[in-house]
Amino acid sequence: MKIIKSLIKRILLAAIGYDYFEKKIFLVGIKVALLQKKILKIKDLSEVEFSVFSQWGDDGIINWLLENLPIKNKIFIEVGTEDYKESNTRFLLKYRNWDGYLIESDKSHVDKIKKQSVFWKYDLNICNKTIDKKNINYVIKKFKLPKEIGLFSLDIDGIDYWVWEKLKIVEPVILICEFNSILGVKQAITVPYKKNFDRTKFHYSNLGFGASLPAFKYISELKGYKFLGTNSNGVNAYFIKKSYFRHLKSKIKKIVSYESKTKESRDKNYKKNYLSGINRINQIKNKTFIQVKNNKKIKIKDIKI
Repeated sequence: MKIIKSLIKRILLAAIGYDYFEKKIFLVGIKVALLQKKILKIKDLSEVEFSVFSQWGDDGIINWLLENLPIKNKIFIEVGTEDYKESNTRFLLKYRNWDGYLIESDKSHVDKIKKQSVFWKYDLNICNKTIDKKNINYVIKKFKLPKEIGLFSLDIDGIDYWVWEKLKIVEPVILICEFNSILGVKQAITVPYKKNFDRTKFHYSNLGFGASLPAFKYISELKGYKFLGTNSNGVNAYFIKKSYFRHLKSKIKKIVSYESKTKESRDKNYKKNYLSGINRINQIKNKTFIQVKNNKKIKIKDIKI
């Protein structure tokens, strides 16, 4: 039955085209976005979540934030997009018609994006580059953007902390970054810096990537940003430039961090084994991470998570 359903879906997509289905879900997203205009105060970011193209509820969070912030330069950058059909900025691009800049390391994904109608219908620009802390500013400099941009979304499953630490060429009003929830809320730690970091090579479980939420809080505070909370899936963290926080201070009752419960772990044969809870962190207990406040190496098993 599953094979038949999959075949029917492919036939329909081939006959009607992806754009037809995208228009349908986009229309639903517009309706929800219009309802959001009535929401003046929220308990935390999870209350305004909805998903059109984002993997989690980030389309809703982003839309609500933009409803309440006077952003001048309506420009976004998203680093790590795959084929862009599931992303944090696609709804933003289509609904608000912002200028978009994508950076993706996989050329096959870049080629797929260029074949999509969204590429020519909007001011969407793509750079095929593997980002690291040494080239991030050089790559973005070529875009010739103003210093302050509206939004920056970072998700490269690895050295995200080191890239955000070195970013200087632009100052986004809103920063969205994926963090590694299983690293806990007590230790400010990140994976060691490696130019071509690969989470699977770092550990077969795929659980050793990125940085903890405290690590992102630490560096963001130093860079002049205020933590706003996370999405309810405990995957993406939100920060805002401190000078803009006054526009949201009375509208968000609590700054809440959610824990991720996703079960994306792999066994030694790279097959999903769906570990949850403490079993996830135990998989990488012998791996070495970096304490960002003192730049010291430490193994997971030697710290309190």
